[in-house]
Amino acid sequence: SRIKKIFTGLTFLLACIWIILLFADPSHQLHVFFLKLDNFFADFYNTLIYIADKNPYYNELNGTCNKNYLPFSYMILYPFTLLTNYSSISLEDCWNSQIAVLSCFFFTLLSLFLLFHSLYLLCKKYKCSPIILFIIFFSSINLYALERGNEIMISAACINYFVYVKDQNEKKWYGIICLAIASVLKIFPAIFSLYYLYKKEYKTFFQYAILAFLLAFLPFLFFENGFENIGQLYENVKEQTAIYGMSFSVYRFGIIPLFLQLGKNIENQFILYETGKYLTYILGLLSTGLFFTTKSSLIRFGLAAMICVLVPQQAFVYNGIYIFPLLIMLLSANSKLSSIETCLTLFLFIWILLPVQLNKFTPKINNISMILMWVLFISIAIRQYLLNKKNNLNSSSKER
Repeated sequence: SRIKKIFTGLTFLLACIWIILLFADPSHQLHVFFLKLDNFFADFYNTLIYIADKNPYYNELNGTCNKNYLPFSYMILYPFTLLTNYSSISLEDCWNSQIAVLSCFFFTLLSLFLLFHSLYLLCKKYKCSPIILFIIFFSSINLYALERGNEIMISAACINYFVYVKDQNEKKWYGIICLAIASVLKIFPAIFSLYYLYKKEYKTFFQYAILAFLLAFLPFLFFENGFENIGQLYENVKEQTAIYGMSFSVYRFGIIPLFLQLGKNIENQFILYETGKYLTYILGLLSTGLFFTTKSSLIRFGLAAMICVLVPQQAFVYNGIYIFPLLIMLLSANSKLSSIETCLTLFLFIWILLPVQLNKFTPKINNISMILMWVLFISIAIRQYLLNKKNNLNSSSKER
């Protein structure tokens, strides 16, 4: 449709403008990256430093609060630590080490391949033009995720593969494996297992739960202290939630950081935090309930994706990576949203993906647009539910 063509053209143009502006005024446009690249690929390098001695949960470098992942995510990165002695070097040393840089390059290339191969398959499935992949690559979300070197790109790729095969019974186990891997890497993608319950595939849900459980707990044995790490991991997560939960960095995504950013008075910070937290919980529970009532597969995916993006208290810009399949579904020839709903969603997508740094608070604009999209999807799902209920009542009345 014309609306979709305008959106594609405009977002393509904005991506090109960002590339041009990056060369013309790099000091300003580099704000799309965390700390303007002053903390280059730290998520990747720091993790290798933490796990080099096979005892990450008790590693006190940068605080134990930053050792808050399940062991599977550490175990798959461990082979990189065998290439050089990460236990005795700093983040700055990594930037100057040829082996470390090559390791990071390989990891980034692999992550990018998995993410964009999975998105390409979704473009084929939903009959969407692959030009959207260029727009996604130069989106604020992808650029931020790319620079961090975070495993969220692999987690998102696994969700994309899951969405690609979820309706193919002969490829059921591919979906189970991908969803289990995504869940143990980042926890919140486990919400997509609701698809099995929605389709009443209880056996498949049970198989997924068993595999996810094994992937979550068996890798503890790979590290020092084995299952004793479980208690320490719990303490680390608790500590990190307390620290990052009250953070109002512009690179944070979610209602809580938005409220904290808007509140100027330090005394009101706790009230704003609690208000944001409970509002997030309410919207999260509402989204979960509406997941089972909506007739739109696009809205169903959108509600689950928004839980992944905006509910975690440690959410950063890269959490938005889970909504890329939503854009592909929206631009597909079979999108069943009304023209007004499509217009509103695409308008918000322009601001969510916007790479051009209008000012240093552009990530805040990305976040507000994401929250508004979540509210929009909840509103559409509620309207659909009330409409269906009304139609059912009318049908019952006529039968009588």
